[in-house]
Amino acid sequence: MLTNVETASVAESLPERYRRVLDRIAELETAGRHPEADRVRRDAIQAYSRRWNDQTARRLDSLADRAHRLLFTRPEPRGGRRTGVMTLALVSIRAPRRAVARLRPARRNATPAAPLTPEPPRA
Repeated sequence: MLTNVETASVAESLPERYRRVLDRIAELETAGRHPEADRVRRDAIQAYSRRWNDQTARRLDSLADRAHRLLFTRPEPRGGRRTGVMTLALVSIRAPRRAVARLRPARRNATPAAPLTPEPPRA
């Protein structure tokens, strides 16, 4: 019978713990840390939708703590963006090629322009 009482107390506390995780996720999103908030939310949903036991309670507590720690750490650099000196070097090398590539299609389809003739002087 003690296990039923313990299970009931865990089941009663899980919604509060889950709410605490959701509050931390909202703080992350307010701080603009959407990728981290999404990862914590995904893990919280996964934990909350499984068994409601002590392990789940500990998992939700650790997720709330993780989200809280993420608020005070530097954001991870975004993948796909280069930063630093190499970015400047690559941009300076690739920029002229991009401009030429954009102009070429316009030249192929364009009709030749009429030659410019000077206006006659007015008297």
